[in-house]
Amino acid sequence: MASSIRLRYSIICHFFILGMAFSCGFEKEEKTTAQGSTAPTEAEEALQLINSGLQQLPNWISYWKRADSGFDPTAFTLGKEEIYEQLEWPEENFINEQHHFFPYLLPQPEGEGVVDIYSYKIVYPEEKKPFLNPDSEVIFFKSNGMRERLLFMGPSGTFDEAKWVSPDHLMVTGRFETVEGVTPKIWLIIPSKSKYYVFDHPLISQTIPKDGYLKEKFSQIDWSDEL
Repeated sequence: MASSIRLRYSIICHFFILGMAFSCGFEKEEKTTAQGSTAPTEAEEALQLINSGLQQLPNWISYWKRADSGFDPTAFTLGKEEIYEQLEWPEENFINEQHHFFPYLLPQPEGEGVVDIYSYKIVYPEEKKPFLNPDSEVIFFKSNGMRERLLFMGPSGTFDEAKWVSPDHLMVTGRFETVEGVTPKIWLIIPSKSKYYVFDHPLISQTIPKDGYLKEKFSQIDWSDEL
């Protein structure tokens, strides 16, 4: 009798241990699967967003391909991440329906305001021909009556195009001058976090004209006085 009880106890223990081992193995597999399917990091998501955004800017891509056959729009890589100090002040949007740049305003998808990238760069004096400001600025006219500067760049570069690629992400494309030549750049701004990513491209050209894309985009302007 005692022998029979010990046998049953041994069998029960054996199956209990097997069950525990199976359970632990299943848990481990679940964790591994969960880890293997983790959501992309913010930087990875940023790269996906710019690749999607570039497909919506065929004119900009076409310009760079014509300017240099070595341009590959899929070759952008993350260069750096920047946190910037929020700079804003009360100012209503002055770009009304009669303004030159009204058609180029970029409404934020959820109605939080509009973005302008041209009015600071291309100056329309009252009695003179339009001219290019050496500096560039990306302006966010918010629906709460505030004006926020999202990006600023001196004479070393230009902002060419912009596109909201999500309600939280504004993509800006342009160029940047280095000692070696001109290279295309992309900035992906997250205004709600006062942060942007800079994407670099391996192409560096000595032949692409300064502000060439803007002069082509706004070909209705007489640029003969510009260098």
